[in-house]
Amino acid sequence: MKKLLIIYLILFAATSFAQIPTSGTYTYNYCDEEYNKCINKCKVIIKGNKIWIYAPANLTNVKGELFESGTLYKHASGKWIIIHNKDKRSIKTLDKNDNPFSWVDFKRKRYWTF
Repeated sequence: MKKLLIIYLILFAATSFAQIPTSGTYTYNYCDEEYNKCINKCKVIIKGNKIWIYAPANLTNVKGELFESGTLYKHASGKWIIIHNKDKRSIKTLDKNDNPFSWVDFKRKRYWTF
């Protein structure tokens, strides 16, 4: 019984850390890196490694307007960033001034933007 429990815990840990969720529609916190806080909720659609982020009402004039879309890519830092072309995979740092990337925290269901 103990072996089965240990195997289950190992499998759970391996699949729950920083993996792209299954395709679907989710509600995430919309967070601003500049202020280091979450502002509102936003709709997130994930299909494979593609993502679409829809803006909350207080960000644009129209609630649900497409705010960002792209391809999810796991950066060397461990963060899942949203890239718009394959050339951005070679970026070494995620500096807000030089390389302003949006990123997604799947574990806490947060979308971060600069």
